[in-house]
Amino acid sequence: MPDIRQTSFDIIHRLRATKSRADVYAELRAAGEVFGYDAFLIGGLPQTEAEGLLDCAMITGWPDAWSRRYHRQGYLHQDPVIRQIRQTAEPFLWTEAARVHADARGILVMDEARGVGLKDGFCVPFHDLDGREAGVSFGGERLSLSEDERAGLHLVAIYAMSKARAVSAFRGKGGGDPISGLTEREIECLKWSAAGKSAWDTSQILTISARTVEAHLASAARKLNAVNRVQSIAEALRRGIIA
Repeated sequence: MPDIRQTSFDIIHRLRATKSRADVYAELRAAGEVFGYDAFLIGGLPQTEAEGLLDCAMITGWPDAWSRRYHRQGYLHQDPVIRQIRQTAEPFLWTEAARVHADARGILVMDEARGVGLKDGFCVPFHDLDGREAGVSFGGERLSLSEDERAGLHLVAIYAMSKARAVSAFRGKGGGDPISGLTEREIECLKWSAAGKSAWDTSQILTISARTVEAHLASAARKLNAVNRVQSIAEALRRGIIA
């Protein structure tokens, strides 16, 4: 059995090298063989009543029949997964979302999804600083993830979202290149954080306080439009700020 951690990093390395949506699609399709998902969707959540989920999709590997039915039946506002994305920044299983939003509307959507082979799934939410919401969702007939596989797929989703935003036409507010806004100290803190160093470790290396390190990382996250440290590192790597 392959080392899921190394395999996840191999997938991330290939995602970083992609140049188009087709490339990202191909990598995510291949990654399904590793993690056991059959379908995936990367996209933002609609901001107006006139928009549908697929209007905001950046890269879709969703079954066409399910996409059409989902749109036709207006499931966007009933889907427990969508409702959970709006409420949390933590990754979750679809079954977990269904338990949180256990009402007739949610049960209907989940039952119909099972009917097209999407019996369970895993979703990674994204909340931008400008209030926009997005997610990467994976679904399948027999999706069963270990803790290591959940962690690996979480990282893959972060890189996939970052790359999808880079190669697609989708851009939220603040989507310009903020690299020049990062200070040298912020970049140093990001580099050491990417190397696995804690704030205390970094403070010892740079001879500053741990609180100052945390402040630099928080400032870098704001400038990179990231919601947490992991996403900050992913975005900094994608943009070539750190290597």
